[in-house]
Amino acid sequence: MTPVNLQADVVYVSQIDRDTIIVCYDNVVKVVNMQGRLKSNRKQAAELHFDFNVEHLVCLQDSVLAFYKHGMQGRSFRANEVGCGSSVDEVTQEICDKTRIFRVLGSDRVVALESRPADESAAASNLYILTGHENSYG
Repeated sequence: MTPVNLQADVVYVSQIDRDTIIVCYDNVVKVVNMQGRLKSNRKQAAELHFDFNVEHLVCLQDSVLAFYKHGMQGRSFRANEVGCGSSVDEVTQEICDKTRIFRVLGSDRVVALESRPADESAAASNLYILTGHENSYG
């Protein structure tokens, strides 16, 4: 049997503590241990799913900001009980504007974001500094 070579478009990888890594690819953010297995517990989700492919990720203390072409969505790792033992990741904030194209310019200490009209790529852009967010893990 020939081995299958599966590749993912990894957007972000960061070791956040001694034995925990955050990996983002496609529309998924996973919290894994050093062996690559999901690291979950009752208080924290090990996997976050988005309705879009993530182009840039900013990891905060207990949440992430996932950026894509038409906006951004913040999700908390804190698990919210829904019932029957299941949990749902909490959307903490969201920007969605199909008339604009967003691009993260930098996210070392503060998040710098560029926005321009979707139908006019040569138009002047707007620049934003997102406040209240400090990149906790680099």
